[in-house]
Amino acid sequence: MHTTVFAALALALTAGPVPTPQAPATDLADIDAYIETRLEETNVPGAAWAVVTADGIEHQAAWGEDGSGAPMTESTPFLWGSVAKPVTATAVMTLVEDGRIDLDEPVRTYLPDFTLADADHAERITVWHLLEQTSGIPEGTGVTDRFDPTADPYGQALADLADAEPIAEPGAEFEYASANYLVLGALVQAVSSMPYEEYLHEAVLDPLGMDTAVADGDAAATVPDGHTFVFGQPVAIGAPFDPTGPSYGYLGGSAADLAAFAAASLPGGAGILTPDSLALMQTPAAAMNERIDYGLGWKIDNRNADLGTSTVWHTGGAPGYSAAVVLLPELDRAVVIAQNAYGHFQDGALVGTALSAARIAAGGEGYELETDWTYPVALAGIAALLLVGVVLIVRTFGRLRSGAESANRSWRVGAAMSGWVVAGTVVAYGAAFAVPALAPSRTLFQLMAPDLAWGLYAVAVVALVLAVVRVWLGAVRLRGRRTADPVGEG
Repeated sequence: MHTTVFAALALALTAGPVPTPQAPATDLADIDAYIETRLEETNVPGAAWAVVTADGIEHQAAWGEDGSGAPMTESTPFLWGSVAKPVTATAVMTLVEDGRIDLDEPVRTYLPDFTLADADHAERITVWHLLEQTSGIPEGTGVTDRFDPTADPYGQALADLADAEPIAEPGAEFEYASANYLVLGALVQAVSSMPYEEYLHEAVLDPLGMDTAVADGDAAATVPDGHTFVFGQPVAIGAPFDPTGPSYGYLGGSAADLAAFAAASLPGGAGILTPDSLALMQTPAAAMNERIDYGLGWKIDNRNADLGTSTVWHTGGAPGYSAAVVLLPELDRAVVIAQNAYGHFQDGALVGTALSAARIAAGGEGYELETDWTYPVALAGIAALLLVGVVLIVRTFGRLRSGAESANRSWRVGAAMSGWVVAGTVVAYGAAFAVPALAPSRTLFQLMAPDLAWGLYAVAVVALVLAVVRVWLGAVRLRGRRTADPVGEG
């Protein structure tokens, strides 16, 4: 099924000795200076980072403050967001190497209760499809980012996933969906016969020396507040935790923990997987877009090919936090960074900090800061809608106070009243429900774009109030019409 991938891998492994990679003579102070400048430009309160080789940490640093105001250190815990995905893929591959999981086996071999709205489709999804995110499971199923504790979080999530409609045939199309990795967490739990976080500690975290990793609710409670952005400024928020999250987006730990994982993921690193498994994970398997491929839990591209290396990476964002691991395999170097801020519209800038730092580590120059123009445009649009709505409400109340004129044509007033009701309802529904539904969850929408979320809710309220006062005005005009002409139009 994966003949091409395995053939390419075999060729790479038998092509003869590979020259020892040579890291560029980059001044580590240049990396620090660049990151600190970017943190100031992006209004991130605090961060920790490290430059890593297969032998371990080459350099590490910290900057700023955590959410409690304490100085940031190399041991400060963060949440890593989707950096959890390559960690989960690593856990799966330990079971593959043990012969307990076959990548080409249907998921139902290990999880008999796994299904989707199309049961036949679910039967054809393999473990490989989940890892490369070509299962056809869509994003926004509602089974991730749940913060209320339950007795069986993975079981409940799988039961709710049964209502999800697949969007493409298994293996046919890449669709980034955290539910793929939630299912992998359930699969690891079933195969290992122990809670996912316990197996993760036993097979991955503890052997790699990731001693302060955050993989359960108790550990997550020690994570200081992160930050979201309101009108571009950081605002502290508590760090919520999903019990199924360590498999897809709520794993965490210090920058030193990230560095240990990065070192183990570099060729020649003293990790827990064989070189063959590492190479397979970091081989392109599905095209994300024209520039980036997805392997088994890793993104792969050639953005640094001019500097003599491929780039294998993953970034992540969780409420209040962002993180990145960027491997430069041919240079035996990696850069990891964790930042205590995250916002939907700031994602590109935060990711850019990590990718730029890695390019400097490869001997190049960092990228210029780019801002997301949709953010100020969206805020300006909301402000304009609110202003128009408030002005119309004030003018309507002014007409009511001064005494509304009676209606010349009652049917026109009735039609206008109906129009205001329909328009107000449509705008309110769009602002309060339709637009928030584009996010994975309403809670995430409020945590990752609070200014946009509450602005839209305000638009919904103003739209409904405007509809009510316009109907009130119409009713007053109709009453004036009946008073002036008791007999009526007939």
